[in-house]
Amino acid sequence: MALQGTTSIALASPANAKSARSAAVIEVTGDVTYKKSGGSRSYAAYQDLNLNQGDSIVTGPSSSVVLRVVDHEGEITIGANSEVYISELVEKNGGKKTKVKSWAGSLWAKIKSLVGSKDEFEVETPTAVMGVRGTNFMTSVNWKTGKTTMAVAAGIVSVSEAESAADRKKEQDAGIVSVYPAQQASLDSPGLNNDLRTRAEYADPKALVEAVDKKVLESFIKNIGDIQKEQDKIKAQLQENLDKGVNKPDERSILKITTPAGLDAVRNNFDRFLSHLAKSAVDAGKLTQKVVNDANANIADASRKLDIHNPPALDKHAGIDPEVEQLKNQAEQKNTAFEQEQRQLRENQAKLATLLDRIEADRQRIRDQNQKAVAEADQKATDQYTSTLSADEKKQFEESQSKNTNQPAPDSSSRPTSPPADSGSDSGSGGGSTDDRPSAPVLISPTAEATVRNPVQIKLKAAAGTTVRVLNGTEEVGRAAGQGNSEVAVTLRALQPGTYNLTAQAFRESAASVPVSIPPIHILGVGLAQVGGIKDGKIGLALTMKGFTPAMPFYSVEAHLLYDKAALDYRGPADLTPVPGTVFHGSQAAETLRQVSDASKRELIYAATAFETKGSGVIKPIQLSGDTLLVNVPLSVVDSSAGSAKVDLAYIKIIDKQGNTVYESRDIQSISVGTK
Repeated sequence: MALQGTTSIALASPANAKSARSAAVIEVTGDVTYKKSGGSRSYAAYQDLNLNQGDSIVTGPSSSVVLRVVDHEGEITIGANSEVYISELVEKNGGKKTKVKSWAGSLWAKIKSLVGSKDEFEVETPTAVMGVRGTNFMTSVNWKTGKTTMAVAAGIVSVSEAESAADRKKEQDAGIVSVYPAQQASLDSPGLNNDLRTRAEYADPKALVEAVDKKVLESFIKNIGDIQKEQDKIKAQLQENLDKGVNKPDERSILKITTPAGLDAVRNNFDRFLSHLAKSAVDAGKLTQKVVNDANANIADASRKLDIHNPPALDKHAGIDPEVEQLKNQAEQKNTAFEQEQRQLRENQAKLATLLDRIEADRQRIRDQNQKAVAEADQKATDQYTSTLSADEKKQFEESQSKNTNQPAPDSSSRPTSPPADSGSDSGSGGGSTDDRPSAPVLISPTAEATVRNPVQIKLKAAAGTTVRVLNGTEEVGRAAGQGNSEVAVTLRALQPGTYNLTAQAFRESAASVPVSIPPIHILGVGLAQVGGIKDGKIGLALTMKGFTPAMPFYSVEAHLLYDKAALDYRGPADLTPVPGTVFHGSQAAETLRQVSDASKRELIYAATAFETKGSGVIKPIQLSGDTLLVNVPLSVVDSSAGSAKVDLAYIKIIDKQGNTVYESRDIQSISVGTK
């Protein structure tokens, strides 16, 4: 599913609304910063700060912030290492629209009331859109994969995939699942089964506690009273439905309740989930026993107090619709088959790579043996000849040989080049006669200079019985068998970002056709490389934008680097000084580096944007031609004993001035940097 935006570099247009609304900061803990709509500078958040549509907020490690939507008292608790963007906060067309985008971290949403029928409250993540009404729920977003896990404590959440959100108005039931209390939904990427009911199930409290921040869990505990009251309303509605013979609370839920016993099992899960979540939080050290005791003190009904010592087990099958169970089984079978196919494909690719390496090694061995044999034969013939000469004749012969050896070699451009021999037949003798040459391949595409992304395909036609090879200089980067008049596609192995002038040739045994030039190909991307060695306890990493052309203007860039906490650390400033000659320079550009950490890893987030200020006029989008340095990152070496450390360029996102994605990629490159 496509990422819809990013808070670090989000650029929002002013709200087009009759009445602007606001969200107030009511609590701040630790390092919390915000950016105003259209701005690039970050400022420290503070209590009573008012945020509006287009503003964004970021929390650092061990930090949190609580927002209150002023006109309907909805509260959003944002945990540590989170990025949240206020996408919509307006009043128009007779209703109030509130929408926040959470791109990383975890949050708790408590929506007390949506008074009007046209009121809307949505939380969007890279992979999901959640529409709520009178709800308490939590979300967690993995920054690297965009995977969203959402669990409901009370109320109902309507969940759809982010990429299908625009289609919900056309097909209200397509790609939507209704998630009820004690249930969760997990969305990472489009599955083989598009029915989102296969992504919902009863919640896993331990996994939820591991994924969300302790501040989010504290908000859950603080709202136990309101949660139980809202649960009672849903319990009553389910009872009323059963009394009327209505078995499904709605068509997009995973529930189908047909008996009083089934209803009791579902309602029991509502309460048991709360106890299990509290127990898991205490066991994990994210909540204290005292916090739970304080919450229980406010619950009048002793039978409904949180039991964190021996809570009854959740019934994972309570009220589950048999049709949904069948769909899940089918989806699991499809996913298993798909995973097996992918695993087999990876194994085949690895075997092929090994085979090609072995073939190349054999070819080189044969060439070396042939060269050695020729040299030995020449030397033997020379020795035999000179043995018959007198001393003067031998001296004259040696002088003649020396003169020939010192003559300049013929211009390589004027003599034929022996192409690499085909793996199917390698005599080591080179390129065959002109009469044996196969006809040159016919290039189908690209027919003009092109800007592309990996994987790259070259389409050609070549005679049957030949092997078409695409070469980068003398290095083979792809091959396919000629199919006569049928078009063949040569998929190139992954190439580093940059500009390539490739050629294609057809081979039959050791004979090669005339090479065919392929128009320049610009492969988009951002390259990562170490610059120099270690100096003053630091190493330098260069991020370089490659393959971009003036036809691809952009405005902002975000990049994420990962490295081991024990090996490397960023100790530089958060706000960078623009450097002449880099992508972002001058007074109308801003760059930041922000590091966050977990138990073992550090993540360094680079964000840069061009921006306009009052009186600056319209700033033109950035246009590149050729490789251009994005930023040099100095990292301090924490432990040099290993001699090297791994750095991953894990994520890149580039957007234009309107917020549209120009380029996005994950798991791009890993390099080993020297630390000694």
